[in-house]
Amino acid sequence: MIVSTERPSPVATARRPSVVFVAADPSGVARIVIDRPDDAVNAINVMLLEDLATAIAAAREARPRGLVVASGKESQFVAGADLALLRGASAADAERASREMQRVLNELAALPFTTVAAINGPALGGGLEIALACDVRLIADAPGARVGLTETRLGLIPAAGGTQRLPRLVGLPRALEMILTARQLAPRRALKAGVVDEVVHPAVLLRASSEHAAHDRKRKPSGGRTLIERTATHLAPLRALAIRSARSRTLAETKGRYPAPLAAIDAVAIGLARGMTAGLEAEARAFGTLAAGETGRNLTALLALTLRQRRAAFEGLGDPRPVTNVGVVGLGFMGSGIAQAAAAAGLRVRARDRDAAAVAKGLSTIRELTTEGARKGVFDRREAARVIGRVTGGPDLAGFSHADLVIEAVFEEIDTKRRVIAELEKALREDAVIASNTSALPIAEIARDARAPERIVGMHFFSPVHKMPLLEIIRPKRADPSAVATAVATANALGKTPIVVGDGPGFYTTRVLSTMIGEAFAMLAEGIDVEAIDRAMTAFGWPVGPLRLVDEVGLEPAAHAGETVAKARGIGAPTLVNALVAEGFKGKQRGGGFYLYDGKRRRPNPRVRAIAGDTHGVVVEDIAQRLTFMLVNEATRCLEEAVLRSPAEGDLGAVLGFGFPPFLGGPFRYADANRHEIVSTLERFAAAHGAHLEPTESLRSRRPFFSL
Repeated sequence: MIVSTERPSPVATARRPSVVFVAADPSGVARIVIDRPDDAVNAINVMLLEDLATAIAAAREARPRGLVVASGKESQFVAGADLALLRGASAADAERASREMQRVLNELAALPFTTVAAINGPALGGGLEIALACDVRLIADAPGARVGLTETRLGLIPAAGGTQRLPRLVGLPRALEMILTARQLAPRRALKAGVVDEVVHPAVLLRASSEHAAHDRKRKPSGGRTLIERTATHLAPLRALAIRSARSRTLAETKGRYPAPLAAIDAVAIGLARGMTAGLEAEARAFGTLAAGETGRNLTALLALTLRQRRAAFEGLGDPRPVTNVGVVGLGFMGSGIAQAAAAAGLRVRARDRDAAAVAKGLSTIRELTTEGARKGVFDRREAARVIGRVTGGPDLAGFSHADLVIEAVFEEIDTKRRVIAELEKALREDAVIASNTSALPIAEIARDARAPERIVGMHFFSPVHKMPLLEIIRPKRADPSAVATAVATANALGKTPIVVGDGPGFYTTRVLSTMIGEAFAMLAEGIDVEAIDRAMTAFGWPVGPLRLVDEVGLEPAAHAGETVAKARGIGAPTLVNALVAEGFKGKQRGGGFYLYDGKRRRPNPRVRAIAGDTHGVVVEDIAQRLTFMLVNEATRCLEEAVLRSPAEGDLGAVLGFGFPPFLGGPFRYADANRHEIVSTLERFAAAHGAHLEPTESLRSRRPFFSL
């Protein structure tokens, strides 16, 4: 993983090194301690790398009996390389940086005594590569401890020997799976995979690591723990088969739009076939090419925005109020997901639904979500039990007087939400914040009759809550800035990326998505085929077509959101959807929608064409451009109208909220790179299909949304 940090202003005092060598104790074991003074996560920058090289040289000269590589941070090993290393870097610059990291870790691996990595927290990307260069790896049995090579998620590959050392340690199949999925493993899963050698209690991590350093012999990795893993790693025909299979699966999944996974496969294959030196050479060259490529730049820029957003979201707000107790009203699938996410974040949750049966069903959903998380390694069993124990519920508001923040997640109907707000105001403390989970209803309208509208904000969660990373915080004009800040702080605590948007129908994400989907409905009315629309969008890079998305969400909520946005914008409501609903087609799980479903098979619903009219065909390439460019156009309109505070939040909202193709960077970064094409194409579409497709003034201007 690569993380972003800000370099502090120069000071006159001497620089404290980021890595130090600590001489051997009486047992003969020395330590290298990584503790970057200006960064909480020990991100690898040039200074840290230089200091690590110096510490390794000191260890080589001292020749202790053994060496422990540890972190000076509490619950944090090394998170990865600093994004600043790549800012503005050419391919040659990035390749040189990779070679330097490889050189330093080769020196660590070549030390003539046993080296042990004491992993006390996240060891991701370059952090895991440091650990892989050691002979033995111990990890603390701590909730936040994780290991993984996450670079492919950023359009890059491991650049400090990760593509070479991991296959030799855990075997080719498991290494490819870890690298290509960018999966992070919790301690027990890391032990099972063979990435670490032992899981220990955090309190004894350093002592246990020192014992291994003093008594273990240096050993070469075997290429996997099982005979099958070792055979697939070392036997050329089976290795070639595994490589071909991985390449085929990757091409099918990425459609060739993400070059990093294929480059990682190539580097692994070269290293195992021709030796580690050749593999490191391939790794460095590929890293340089990817880091300077458009996809790599877009994906790393998105990560940088995501990391900065935890602080940037508070801009212009007040001080958040402390939140330890959360109330949730409505335990449907969304409300249960919200309650489970809050409990997983360590908050105490009191929930309410209409009757005991509804409460019991919601609590059962929370247990299922948590148990599934434990099965997948998100929690260990003890923590899963604690999460479940933090949630209680009932059919009334008993216990809500302790709540610092209450989130209502009832049916998307404004009178129902107003009634809930009125009930909450009678039961809550005066300083408690009330948040409405809604995808489209204006918060000011929901709070219209409230006694204290200044404490009412919006928190738009995305489904499923436990998977979706975005949380859209809606700031109505009358809201107290500290109430909005409290919602932002809670989003951060839940592990979500918050964006703060202005109030209004659909806010940002629902508004732009509904506008695009509405245009897809217009295309159906023009005679374009359902499958042609969805195929064109997935071919362009969208994860799913707009009509399949409506089926997944459900036609009734999609129609409600579309009507809310359409009414505000003065455009036509989604009558086609309403007609399908009237005939009993309400979505994938409810009778079908734009498609009819038979298990995993689907086919276009013939009623769509019967309602919309006859097909006369349109060029497929125009479909994707028309829908995507219209969405970009609407996003820029949201910025012009101050619904969005910044292009950064617009890009994060689009990518994290509804799947705008990440390799394009988000609608604003995509607009910067393709402004002339977007404007000229929208003008052509506007002439053919209506003025609603006219490009905005901010698109017509030559002012970039992001400074280069």
